[in-house]
Amino acid sequence: MSIRQLQMIRALEIAGSVSAAAIALQVSQSALSHRIREAERLLDTPLYSRQNKKLVATPAGLRVQFAARRVLAELERAEQDVAHMSGGVTTTVRLGLEAYASHHWLPELYQQLAIKCAHIGLEITADVGLHPESALRQQSIDIALISGLPPAKDFNCMHLGEDSLLALMASDHPLAKNASVFPEMFADFPYVAYHTNPEQGREYDLVFRRHHVLPSNVISAGVTEAVLTIVGQSQGLTILPAWTALSQGPKYGLITRPIGDGALTTQWYLAGLHQVANREAILEVMQTIQNITRFND
Repeated sequence: MSIRQLQMIRALEIAGSVSAAAIALQVSQSALSHRIREAERLLDTPLYSRQNKKLVATPAGLRVQFAARRVLAELERAEQDVAHMSGGVTTTVRLGLEAYASHHWLPELYQQLAIKCAHIGLEITADVGLHPESALRQQSIDIALISGLPPAKDFNCMHLGEDSLLALMASDHPLAKNASVFPEMFADFPYVAYHTNPEQGREYDLVFRRHHVLPSNVISAGVTEAVLTIVGQSQGLTILPAWTALSQGPKYGLITRPIGDGALTTQWYLAGLHQVANREAILEVMQTIQNITRFND
């Protein structure tokens, strides 16, 4: 199949309809329909079927969609890498940060790499916050920063350290006068989270389920900025690792309190690909991150 046909398949997957995909590709609907038929003749199998006036990928279509995602992503990556090489960069490493991670240490990371490893280009990859290990497996990133449970054993794993979990709230919150926030106190207030899916090694596992308590209402906010904004302008609470809470909370006028006796903690890890051509560069970046995060200082 041609690149143009793969781009068509990808556009149909993203847009969900022929009309929207045609707009994205800047072609007419009839031209796009012709491309679909052309691809189906080439592969000698239907790629789509009509169900309730919607275009639905067949099993063959789903397989080609997967191939289109991988091939086009690799082409884009190759173009970016070659562009970087013209400036002296010989390899590019893509870092994905999970939703709970702080960003305040990234300028120092770039500075250290510029001094020690000018040949390595670092890119921060967006949209992997909730599923960094999946992004690693799809090779859309080279390194994932994650907290909670250790990464899968098929990745290079580097333990960064232990981090306290803290409750965050507005300075005028009813619980602000307390020196600590105990798990049962969360039952009386809205809880603002990235999403509502309970996960091992997260606050649902460590705080709520362990103490048999649930908040009165859970608000799914998606990203750190939204979580902290909602907490700052409501009677809501949230829980974040201290690394993120102490660097980001004050920007939103939030205060932090330990949970219970302050012994609740999470772990931070780096997970990296190892059976790849830029393995040495990945390890170099992971080591640099470990040196500047200073969890154990």
